[in-house]
Amino acid sequence: MDLSQIPVVDNHCHPLIPSRAQLDPLSLAREFYHGIGDIDNGSAKGVASPERLADLAQFGVVHTLVRQLARLFDCPCDLAAVVIERNRRTAQGMGAYAQMLYQDAGIVATVVDSDLPPGAPGLELIPGRVMRLFQMGPAIDRFLAESDSYEALLAGYLAALEQAVRVDGFVGVKSHLAEVAGLGAPLPTPQETLAAFAAAKQGDAVAYKALYAAVFGATLTACQELDAPVHLHTGITGGTWNGPIGNADPFLLSPWLSRPEFRASKVVLLHAGYPWIEQASLMAHAFPQVWVDISWVTPWTSLRAVECMRAFLAAAPLSRLMIGSGGHGTPEVAWLGATVAKIALGAALDEAVGYDLLAKEAAPRIAAMVLHENAERLYGLGE
Repeated sequence: MDLSQIPVVDNHCHPLIPSRAQLDPLSLAREFYHGIGDIDNGSAKGVASPERLADLAQFGVVHTLVRQLARLFDCPCDLAAVVIERNRRTAQGMGAYAQMLYQDAGIVATVVDSDLPPGAPGLELIPGRVMRLFQMGPAIDRFLAESDSYEALLAGYLAALEQAVRVDGFVGVKSHLAEVAGLGAPLPTPQETLAAFAAAKQGDAVAYKALYAAVFGATLTACQELDAPVHLHTGITGGTWNGPIGNADPFLLSPWLSRPEFRASKVVLLHAGYPWIEQASLMAHAFPQVWVDISWVTPWTSLRAVECMRAFLAAAPLSRLMIGSGGHGTPEVAWLGATVAKIALGAALDEAVGYDLLAKEAAPRIAAMVLHENAERLYGLGE
């Protein structure tokens, strides 16, 4: 299938960084290593050797990047060659270069995960329609510092959330429950929440986890009235973070989503829980309030993208799958995410049609749903 002319809504992206207009070959390759922060901040000792850094150019996704940029630029299929041409184009304007890439991939709208203020260059550089998410973590930290009671914290937090959605036009909430407390963290009782606030106010890290879980529960409830989805980071997607890495398995959310008070709370599983992609798909199969975003899977797992797409199409409702990239820093990430998604989705649909498992007439309709229509429906873009 040729999906090149179908628009794309990138459901998960981060701001662009203007200073990355000019990059050397290794620096461009580094953009496709999600755990680069662990090297840069020294938390992974011995990893930042020249040999290890050279490995970054040998990720499969970087080979895919080189192949696709060489196609687009009509230049030799070599990292150094595509970087020379890339830098020539960015020298004429980073915004124009990003616009060219987004037009090539068909990206018309982006949901941006950022706490940058409106008008920041990193947001202004993103072509097309830009939609924002309310940042749960920074808001909790702000009101924890300002408040003398949990009731005051929650009131301030919920007022800020309502302001962001109803007045400022934010389309959802971003939560890092997995990293902070674990997706399987229990919902604290009212008494436990009050105790957690008092201890977290004094800097208790364990108590902060319980406080975060309590506010997460309040967020799920508030977002029903606001008709706004809660975006949850799921899966490993690169480097390490504080806490057991297995706490990001989407199956751990089952106790939360099974509770009657949260059954109408829309939840978006970012990064499709990679490597637990079957779990993410089955969560959408089991819970009607769950959507699956396949960012990071495309483009980071490009050489496995067709196999992953089969897994998504196999179990999740096709009406609740969305394309994303996890893009950040440079526009190549979002562009390659959409490009890889179209290649993988087209191949998986072609295969299903070829095996007579799917009507040929249905395939283009499914492609349009996954690439943009499902996101447009979730965010009310056609209204």
